[in-house]
Amino acid sequence: MALSSPGLGSNLDVNGIISQLMALEQRPLVAQAKKEAGFQAKITALGSLQGAISALESAAANLVPASGTSALQKFTVFKTTVSDSTLASAVATTGAVAGDYRLEIQQLAKEHRIASATGGSSPFSGAGGTLPVGGTLTISLDTAGGVSAHKTTDVTIADGASPEAIRDAINSASAGVSALVINGVAGKQLVLTSNTAGSNQFIKLSGIAGLAYDPTSAPQPLDPFVQSQAAQGASFKLNGIAVAAETNTVTTALDGVTLTLLKGPEAPAISLSATLTVSKDTTSLATGVNALVKAFNDFNTTASSLGSYDAGTKKAGALNGDSTLRTAQTSFRTALGKVPSELSSATLQRLSDIGVTLQKDGKLSVDSAKLTMAIGNDLSSVASLVAAYGSAFKTAAAGLVGTGGLIAARSEGLSASIKSLGKQSEAISSRLTQIEARYRKQFTALDTAISGMTKTSNFLAQQLANLPTYNT
Repeated sequence: MALSSPGLGSNLDVNGIISQLMALEQRPLVAQAKKEAGFQAKITALGSLQGAISALESAAANLVPASGTSALQKFTVFKTTVSDSTLASAVATTGAVAGDYRLEIQQLAKEHRIASATGGSSPFSGAGGTLPVGGTLTISLDTAGGVSAHKTTDVTIADGASPEAIRDAINSASAGVSALVINGVAGKQLVLTSNTAGSNQFIKLSGIAGLAYDPTSAPQPLDPFVQSQAAQGASFKLNGIAVAAETNTVTTALDGVTLTLLKGPEAPAISLSATLTVSKDTTSLATGVNALVKAFNDFNTTASSLGSYDAGTKKAGALNGDSTLRTAQTSFRTALGKVPSELSSATLQRLSDIGVTLQKDGKLSVDSAKLTMAIGNDLSSVASLVAAYGSAFKTAAAGLVGTGGLIAARSEGLSASIKSLGKQSEAISSRLTQIEARYRKQFTALDTAISGMTKTSNFLAQQLANLPTYNT
């Protein structure tokens, strides 16, 4: 019968012996775990490298003009200022012309506003102040004498509808008109106001006789609505030239400039004046160059750290000697050192021509004064150069971090290796369980055998000790 406590009968440290034997048997499993940890560290490092490259790709992409847009158009940015920002605001885009313009605002555009009549002309002559007969109310927005409305909306009005019910139906219809009910001294009145100010915002109502309104018709004694404010367009002068606009937002007065009028004169004043200034803003180009340089330097720092080796401590970076890291570094050095084909005959061909130079530590440096001077002297050439190098860096980065790129493929390969190691470790663990069981069985048998021999030895010694002693 096996002993209940291994080693009790033989004085052997069975558990200790088995533990040491299993430590030897587990060496392959420890090696597997160490290898897996190394793969995990590489995946983490590749993630850091990918982040730095993605940032560089974004900075480069910001320098590339959209399809159909030239580099000069992309970086020809205008800014606007209005000497009195309470009077107007302006936004300039491609096509604007730099200059100062005297703005004289004579009239702001206004919304159209009508209110239901009171007394005998009120449309709410039904029981309890309601509309006797409903139907489909058609709301149109057009110029005063227009015959082709730019917005038409049908609203269903119930028979016997209250002013509040009509208000809610109109406001829910998104007709470009806001409705409210005012309970004045003459009773409830339904007020309709166009949502936008302008001469093309006249409200016309049709479809229900009790709510009909046409701004072009002469006022009749029994009209159900009366006009409280006529719709009107804006009028102003630019450098003394009169301009008329349908609304307060004007896009046709100056090429590339959207002007928004905010305030008009109040009697007795007949106009309000301010100066509109449109000027070129080249900061976007310089900002883009500096962003690219920063992203490149951040990549260089990350790559150097991951591929480093400290001879003193004998510690290496997670990607020391890794081919993926070397490929990434080579790709960007090539993009930096090779003149893009589109610049082969250009006056400016290298980033160093505009003050961007490579330092001994592998980082880029920007000579801001030289860059500013180059932009001022030849904006078109600088824009073309920057866009070309932006495209080169973007292409290089895409091959590394894009879908199916080198880093993704490398990470997938490492993940597959980790998965394979996991399966191998499971097999080793299963085999170790069997080995330990065999060791325990063997040492238990040895323990039992030694225990039996010890008992026999003790018995024989006792018997010999009891034999009579003979003296010669």
